[in-house]
Amino acid sequence: MLLKVIVAFFVATLVSGASHANAQEQPAGDTQNSASPGAVFKIGNGVSPPRVIYQGDPEFSEQARQEHFQGTCVLLLVVGEDGKPRDIRVTKPIGKGLDEKAIEAVREWRFDPARKDGKPVAVQIAVEVDFHLYGNNDWKLAELVRKAAAGDAQAQLELSGFYFEGRDIGKDDNLGLMYLEKAARHGLPKAQFLMGEHFAHGNLPDYPKAYLWYTLAERSGYKHSDKKLKELTARMTTEKAPAGRALVDNWPNVSTK
Repeated sequence: MLLKVIVAFFVATLVSGASHANAQEQPAGDTQNSASPGAVFKIGNGVSPPRVIYQGDPEFSEQARQEHFQGTCVLLLVVGEDGKPRDIRVTKPIGKGLDEKAIEAVREWRFDPARKDGKPVAVQIAVEVDFHLYGNNDWKLAELVRKAAAGDAQAQLELSGFYFEGRDIGKDDNLGLMYLEKAARHGLPKAQFLMGEHFAHGNLPDYPKAYLWYTLAERSGYKHSDKKLKELTARMTTEKAPAGRALVDNWPNVSTK
């Protein structure tokens, strides 16, 4: 068996629908809307996300290696104005020494910092580190991870399927949804349609968000999206219909990695 590590970097405020999203969307403090020194911002409202420029991979701990233990931990941290991580803490531990290994690696990462009005600012983000054991035939999966991290929407869509279905990797709906949303935000019509399906037919349906994604898929000419949009509109209340249209009207029409 090969020991591999998948590292997923994402901005906490961009993750929606995942069961652990609330744990990651921590308030950045009362100073987040202030321009004062030491303020920690959130992504959005004129604050651009940071971009990784150096990302070293964590190693397996000796205990996890010997026991063939695998799992996923989530870190919450602040990327400072200088592009260096600080205030790193674990919000979803897995133990066996892997949380410490993840922190050690992420502490050495470097970022092109977030910016507000063209100036570097500190922001809070989340990082998901997935420690897994893979067989010798998993080079396709490794290549998908590499392409997805580089912003390849098709690779992000395919990788989401691996996580949703548990193919050659541990089943993880949270990671599946994260990669699916990334692909949808990059403008991939099929991913936008599947996001609509998720919000329309999930355990906790969100019709306004489903309306947004079906509409974006329809604008891209994706098959069946017009039919789904009509069916959804017929089910929406007088309150939810305007909320869905507002999401569409406010859509930035720009992709985010």
